[in-house]
Amino acid sequence: MYNFLFWLFLAGSILACMQDLKRREVDNWLNYFLGEFGLVFLVFSAIFLNDWMIVVFGLMSFGVMFVLGHGFYYGRIFAGGDAKFLIAIFALFVGLTWMQTLENIGIFVLFLMLAGAAYGLLYGFGLFVANFRRVSIAASEEMKHYYFYIPFIFGLILVFFNGWSLFFGIMLLIYSVLFVFAKSIENSLMIHSCDAQKLQEGDWLFKDVKVGQRTIKANWDGLTLSQIAMLRKANKKVFIKEGIPFMPAFVIALLMYYFFSSSFLNSIFSMFGF
Repeated sequence: MYNFLFWLFLAGSILACMQDLKRREVDNWLNYFLGEFGLVFLVFSAIFLNDWMIVVFGLMSFGVMFVLGHGFYYGRIFAGGDAKFLIAIFALFVGLTWMQTLENIGIFVLFLMLAGAAYGLLYGFGLFVANFRRVSIAASEEMKHYYFYIPFIFGLILVFFNGWSLFFGIMLLIYSVLFVFAKSIENSLMIHSCDAQKLQEGDWLFKDVKVGQRTIKANWDGLTLSQIAMLRKANKKVFIKEGIPFMPAFVIALLMYYFFSSSFLNSIFSMFGF
């Protein structure tokens, strides 16, 4: 039965991926539909199998995913649509026990982080290659800032020592380069001017905008409909910051979870002698 649920969520993730790539947002109706369908599926499964612990473990899964989704959102790792999608697919991870349910969630989140890291680097590298000159100019400017050269120099010093100092030195060098790489792509490619008439709910302002006596703050929650109305009334042009569409990482993570979760869990158990 859970095979059907997986293929439904995979289809939903592909649709969400198309929305994210095209409009940089995932429709609420899609997330609500997947979440409600998952709950109904668990209830009917409990009735059919005469096992109401399925619903109990489902509610536990929902609670864990709710906390994780909000944690990723307020930690500025996920946008709102990504966090809602993570919560919406809670039913997929319901196991036979509460421990198995937690294991399923943990494996998927790990796959999601791995997929997100690999996808983000490849996406960023593709943008770098396609816009080499613009990104290179932005990178040369970023390398002049203290947040690059202080950890970079400190990392260079540490690599001359052995043991943990060498390890932390290499990590600092990698961090410095990747941070400049990400900032350069963001500043040169992800920020653009937008007419107020084309703004959509949730768009991220690059910086605060003053409208009359009021100031609209640039924050992680994005623009509200009332703020957009104010900007349109004032006929303002604003700078909008785009993020990397993250939904493709969900598609990859779901496929990894479906095909590799069992072998991954067996490898973990073997590693610890279970």
